[in-house]
Parts: sequence; structure tokens; C-alpha cells
Amino acid sequence: AVLVSLGAVAVSGQNAVDETRAREIFKQLVEINTTHSVGSTTTAAEAMAARFKAAGFADVRVLEPAPRKGNLVVRYPGSGTKRPFLLLAHLDVVEAKKEDWSFDPFTLTEKDGFLYGRGTADDKTMAAVFVANLIRLKFEGYVPSRDIILALTADEEGGPQNGVKWL
Repeated sequence: AVLVSLGAVAVSGQNAVDETRAREIFKQLVEINTTHSVGSTTTAAEAMAARFKAAGFADVRVLEPAPRKGNLVVRYPGSGTKRPFLLLAHLDVVEAKKEDWSFDPFTLTEKDGFLYGRGTADDKTMAAVFVANLIRLKFEGYVPSRDIILALTADEEGGPQNGVKWL
């Protein structure tokens, strides 16, 4: 019974670390301005690349077709028994004027159980979930049956620097 209790505490402690890391990643992404006019998806891509490199990922690339239009591509190697799998999210967000918001759009704000900030609904949540979970799996020593490729892209609405099209 003592061993089971200690195991539960260890898992609970690790879950808290994973949740904290995920929240930090999400906050970091929301607080990086990635609008077309003045923002930079390159800044966001480089921030996530640094996290992956710190976690021991070897194949991490920031690819930039134009200034401030960086894309991140990360490969998590698997055993190769199945074909690779692609996870995709975009880093850019629609313009946000501070005067149109009740809160600063580039500060993650929690109020009444809700999170506010530009990108919380589209699509920085998905990007943060992918980043946090790949890092968690790496720390756990998980080896997938296929390579998992993550692409965090720029300009998902279109244009010459559309990350998916450009990549």
C-alpha cells in the first residue's frame, strides 16, 4: 500500500510539472505578438525551438521564407514501423487593437475560469498542446511507432508566406 501511495504521489507530482510546463508554453505563445502588421511568427517559432532543443530534440528547424514569417518543424523520431504522422498548427493571429479588448490581447489573462488573449481560441492553444505533449513524451522516454512531425506555421490565412504552402 505504501508503494502504491508513493507511486501515486510521484505521478501526481509529474502531472503538476507537466501542467505547469504546458501553461508556461501557452502563456509564452499568447504573449508573443504574431500579427501580420507588427508581429513575428519567427519569434514564436524560435521560442518553441529553444524549448525543444532544451528537451533534447535533435531535429528542430526554424524556416523563414521572409522576415518575421518563420515556421517551426520538429521531428520526433519513432521506430519506423509505421509511416510518419504530421501535427499542424499555426502561429499567426489576426490583428488585435488594445482598445477593442477588455484586457491586453497579448497578455494571457485568467478571469472567472476563462483564459483571455489573442490566439487562445485560434490557434495558439493547439500549438501549445502539441509542444507540451511532445516534450512530455520525450521526457517519459516514449518511442512512437512512427516519426511524429510537428509544423507550427505562419500566415495560415494565405499570402505568399503561407507556411503550409511554403513548406
